[in-house]
Amino acid sequence: MTASFSLSAEEQWSFNLSPYIWFAGFEGDVATIEGLPPVNVDISPSDAIDDTETSFMFISEAKKGKQGVYLDFYYSDMTSEEPIVELEDTTIQSGTKTTMATVGYTYEVFSNQNTVLEAMAGARWWQIDSTLTLRGPLPDLNISADKKESWTDPFIGIKGKSSFPGSNFYVAGGVGYGGFGINADSFYDLTANLGYQWTESIATAVGYRLYDLDYDESGFKYDVKQQGWQVGLTWQF
Repeated sequence: MTASFSLSAEEQWSFNLSPYIWFAGFEGDVATIEGLPPVNVDISPSDAIDDTETSFMFISEAKKGKQGVYLDFYYSDMTSEEPIVELEDTTIQSGTKTTMATVGYTYEVFSNQNTVLEAMAGARWWQIDSTLTLRGPLPDLNISADKKESWTDPFIGIKGKSSFPGSNFYVAGGVGYGGFGINADSFYDLTANLGYQWTESIATAVGYRLYDLDYDESGFKYDVKQQGWQVGLTWQF
């Protein structure tokens, strides 16, 4: 949620595009291989940089008057390999491709000269392609399984931006909650950023993002948390 937005209430369309980089760690329980218990995966933010094969993420927003449309797209491909202490010469490799696309309707519920607060409601689409591979000295310890799951969850949230009077600095952030047991049991998403408006159309921001997802369906368990620092660029037009 690094995107900033215009404080003007004029009845004309405004647009923002905000590519960003999220230095997120990854931790939680993932169950892919049927009949085996969930595997705990714990990747620190620094390890995530080494383990990330590909990542792509951006936020975009269109707004007219008090109403708007919000889009947040995130994709990452991470692979890690860890030894299993209890089993000699045995390792487990976990690979996770995560796609998260959020589309929401926004409505301005409060604004003054420096601050805008908006309510959000919409849907978040997930696709998780998770692979677990056991490698050991015995043939029975060489097991590999791949599971791909996709689903859509409703969400609600609130986001805002507040500029410091007489300064180009601003704070922005938001909180979202969804799932409600319809597909995922629940998820929440928190973001806080400190930004600087360089020109009328260009801004940068640095902040922190955390999301937590609890999904368990048909033997596929994905109870994970990702959090870390993020850096973003916003182009307003």
